[in-house]
Amino acid sequence: MWLPPFMPEPSRKPLHPLLLDPEYWHNRVESLNLRQRSLLVVPRPDLSSPAIDVAEIRIRAHDGIRLWGMTGRCTLGTRLAPARIRLIGADQQLEIDREAVCDGFYDIVIQEPATRRLEDRVLDVMRVCQTASDIEGVDAARISLDLRPCDSEPDEVRIASQLLNRGIRLG
Repeated sequence: MWLPPFMPEPSRKPLHPLLLDPEYWHNRVESLNLRQRSLLVVPRPDLSSPAIDVAEIRIRAHDGIRLWGMTGRCTLGTRLAPARIRLIGADQQLEIDREAVCDGFYDIVIQEPATRRLEDRVLDVMRVCQTASDIEGVDAARISLDLRPCDSEPDEVRIASQLLNRGIRLG
């Protein structure tokens, strides 16, 4: 049986224009800004090493659900580090990328709850990105979402990135 060496990925369906409507999202975010942000950081010495400090984090989502994850940072040096946020599915193993941490990144990995609506996932991404700047040791000017090279950008990331670039923020 012969297969061609490369099969092009089917083209992605463009997002519906209403999903990118800034007025809709601005009104939605404004109503959510009345809710207080919450970040809990719990050190995990059992997962840490002399060079890497690991902590468990919990972030309150816009609807009160707790987003759970881990952070890893290099203990060598005192400068602020660029943060790399990774979002993983509920079925994936939650672990720090020790290689990235040793390369100088503040690794933040969040496990997304299963069966969330797209709107909730967009707001979750926005909340995590904005809360990352509250973590001690993170350079707030250098926070980025990291997607594995083989993955296409999820819709929630595409939408949240455009909203954040337009200045729409969760309080």
